[in-house]
Amino acid sequence: MLRLLGAAAFAVVLAACAPPPAARGDGARIVSLAPSVTEILFGLDAGARLVGVCGHCNFPPAVERLPRVGGYLSPSVEAVIAVAPGLVIAVPSPGNREAVRAIERAGIPVLVVGDRTLADLRAAIRAIAAAIGEPARGEALVARIDGELDAVRRRVAGLPMQGVLLVVGHRPLIVAGGGTLQDELLRVAGATNVAADVGQAFPQIATEVVVARAPDVILDAAMGTEEGGRDLFAPLTTVPAVANGRVVRIAPDALFRAGPRVGEAAAALATAIHPGAPG
Repeated sequence: MLRLLGAAAFAVVLAACAPPPAARGDGARIVSLAPSVTEILFGLDAGARLVGVCGHCNFPPAVERLPRVGGYLSPSVEAVIAVAPGLVIAVPSPGNREAVRAIERAGIPVLVVGDRTLADLRAAIRAIAAAIGEPARGEALVARIDGELDAVRRRVAGLPMQGVLLVVGHRPLIVAGGGTLQDELLRVAGATNVAADVGQAFPQIATEVVVARAPDVILDAAMGTEEGGRDLFAPLTTVPAVANGRVVRIAPDALFRAGPRVGEAAAALATAIHPGAPG
């Protein structure tokens, strides 16, 4: 989890705003180098075109049958070339930059899409849909996602805003900051991110900062992947979230992917933050 977030925090857009490259050949052989890209392709009903995915791709279940072409941060150029793709789709990251350039030098079209915000998600869907010749499906998917997010906003409309700390790592303590997809989803779910102004996308903070920010709810997305979360927060008895038993574990996958499941992630956040809100 932290490894993925670290890459996102230092992301550098390689091809923002450039016209999406067309897939070589009939567009039926695509390699995805990121879980979010894989989910978008399935959301566009183009999962059958995938001939390779990165090692972190785990959704939808149909992805399990696909060849792996290396890790999210360390794609194997040789493995990518071996499946003879007509298009490779990646997200910007220092970790994959050299591999992406090597794939381009091999003459394979590469599309790089952003993955840090909801605006990135909409742009990525449209760029991928254009590259595979399915622009109408792209617009339909964007409309579906926006509708799901609006439904969550309606659920929490009128409820008191809650101050929330979204934890992504325990030791060190790392949280979601401002300008991130997670920060946006918290606002959709009727919350204020108490770490939004710390100054980094995923800042490392001290427990003293948690005490000072006094969140109403602590959403722990690291619990389950790291041990000791409850022990970490238990001594902070002046923090409302701790005093009121509102340190809540949440499943992280959809929450940390700029993909078609962001509506699902926002709905899960709303349920955790406003348990009495209508479903």
